[in-house]
Amino acid sequence: MNNVNLVGRLAKDPIARDNGDTRITELTLVTERPRIRQGKTQKDPETGYTITDAEFHKVTIFNGMGMPIREHKAKGDQLAVTGRIHYTRWRDADGNDRYGCEIIAENVMFI
Repeated sequence: MNNVNLVGRLAKDPIARDNGDTRITELTLVTERPRIRQGKTQKDPETGYTITDAEFHKVTIFNGMGMPIREHKAKGDQLAVTGRIHYTRWRDADGNDRYGCEIIAENVMFI
């Protein structure tokens, strides 16, 4: 099973591009998770709030599903994304193998 569920904020404005008849919308979604060390959630000693670590996810949305996001969402807006992980491999100009990972969105909800 290859399912991903993310809730986070846009790290930057959506990027829209067209590849022939295919409309592609690319997002960078940032999620936060509590920092855990030795099995315990870490707290900021001054504020008492939980310390979080940010993770950035590349999300690709194909065709019409990306249009409302292109038109109505910007950096800082919150989204929920459901999709699947997709890995790619290619050779760069120097002949080195390169690898990438992205989330292919199957559903996106405004929050």
